Amino acid sequence: MIIDAHVHYTPPELRAHLDEFIRVEPYWGLLMGGPNSVQGWVSAERMIEDMDRAEVDKVLLMGEYRRLQEGCVARNDEALAIAGRYGNRVLPFAMLQPKAGQAALDELARCVDAGMVGVGELGPYGQGYRLDDPDFSRVVEACIDYDIPINLHVNEEVGHYYGGKAATPLLHIYQLAERYPELKLILSHWGGGLLFYELMAEVQKVLRNVWYDTAASPLLYPTERIFRAALTAVDHRKLLYGSDYPLRVYPRVQKEPDFRPFLVEIEALGLPAGQRADFLGCNAERLLGLSADGERVAPSTSPHKGTDVARVAADDMAEIVPLMAVAAVALTWPETQRIFEKHGIPWHDSPVPYWEPIVQAAAARGLGPEGQARLLVELNDAVSERS
Repeated sequence: MIIDAHVHYTPPELRAHLDEFIRVEPYWGLLMGGPNSVQGWVSAERMIEDMDRAEVDKVLLMGEYRRLQEGCVARNDEALAIAGRYGNRVLPFAMLQPKAGQAALDELARCVDAGMVGVGELGPYGQGYRLDDPDFSRVVEACIDYDIPINLHVNEEVGHYYGGKAATPLLHIYQLAERYPELKLILSHWGGGLLFYELMAEVQKVLRNVWYDTAASPLLYPTERIFRAALTAVDHRKLLYGSDYPLRVYPRVQKEPDFRPFLVEIEALGLPAGQRADFLGCNAERLLGLSADGERVAPSTSPHKGTDVARVAADDMAEIVPLMAVAAVALTWPETQRIFEKHGIPWHDSPVPYWEPIVQAAAARGLGPEGQARLLVELNDAVSERS
């Protein structure tokens, strides 16, 4: 059984209207149509044909992190239609905009009732929220109740910029897992390297309910080396085969989307039979609670409680002592924030990675091509005034 845990749907008709789409969804549109894009464009029929050629049995069909709620709903309708045509070969994840509030929760309920098996791929940075946003927390708690996983877009924080490299710190993802240990969390793209911190026993404990997919791996790492390193850091049962199809993950030689090149490299690793079977499909089956015929087993709900870990150290104490964390103190006692600021001590993070280009920062805040052009004019005017 081969289950590709990370596949997208980017049909040719979307490419034909990409200029219009970018005006509506600047961030996702930038990823698809930006410079050096390796995006592939295929119909649902072509995807199934490619699955057959590669002997892929099922795919988890991810949504794309759209900023507008109506775009998420439309994307979910597309995914449900595809799943309806191809049965258990296509298992869709719901796309949500948590900032839509109750509308997002209602959409999640609709999607779960219709047979969707997870939520994602969510992109907090491109969608305009933090992982400690109360709206996102409500989505998390609903997913815990439904017993379904969330797939988050994650990338490494170092190195050069490329399309899709977002500015959500790994620390925020770690804190999410710490705050909601019941949440089934899939971190895309090897978790941006977060899995390597599982070599620390305390981190392994916090991330015990976290899985990592291998989407777009050949674009980032040599296959043999990343697998060898990952299997040293984490149990193989936490790894999910994912391709990021229809991306052309071997752009120098790959002219069309194809599942097979990455699978060939994986086969060449010579993994033990049990590891290979788990990685290629059994891990995903267990995570999703799929029965032998691909149906999802009814979840058993359990009470959950999010924990504001940053506050825990300070909550039980009546006074501030030297070993307390700055962030914990500032969040627990907001009146201390101005004191920290007076002494130049930062109490919250505001990541602005050096590699992030203006166009992405603007698109992530909803500025389309016209807004980006105006921003550049303003920036250049400011420079001119100085000189």
